[in-house]
Amino acid sequence: MSELLLKEISNFADYVQSRKKLLGLSNLALSQKTGVSDGEISKIITKKRKSVSLHSFYNIAVNTGDTIKNVQDAVYTHRSLELKKKYKLEKRTNFGLFMREEFEGENTFEIIQARTGIEKQRLIDIYFNTGAPEPYEFLLIEKAVGKEPGEMMKAYIEKYPVRKSKK
Repeated sequence: MSELLLKEISNFADYVQSRKKLLGLSNLALSQKTGVSDGEISKIITKKRKSVSLHSFYNIAVNTGDTIKNVQDAVYTHRSLELKKKYKLEKRTNFGLFMREEFEGENTFEIIQARTGIEKQRLIDIYFNTGAPEPYEFLLIEKAVGKEPGEMMKAYIEKYPVRKSKK
């Protein structure tokens, strides 16, 4: 596991602990308030997660009365979430240029990849394979398409909620 990822997991655990303490909530009460299972909250706090879940990130922040910007600043202290100002787009064929100019609009895959600095294969995994975006990747993509922190995240979380497993 990368050093950055370990730092994010630790920072998120600290953030969740601070929200619990501020609101005077147990794991179970926090679970009921946020819609994140108490088992998941326990894993977050004890740093047993392998990454920071987008759904947990969003639901814990928003449903405890915080902003996405605050949780972003608490968890991603070590990452630059600034967009690239200078970038080169991958060369396209004439047909590819035609499609981008006439139909795709401003937020093509290549432009998002270039502006965010997210590696091409990682973005392919997020867009087309089984990859799920990390919260910091989502924040960068939101910024790249001109949205406020959490604006697209809210729509995504509402459209694709975590599926509860049957017990």
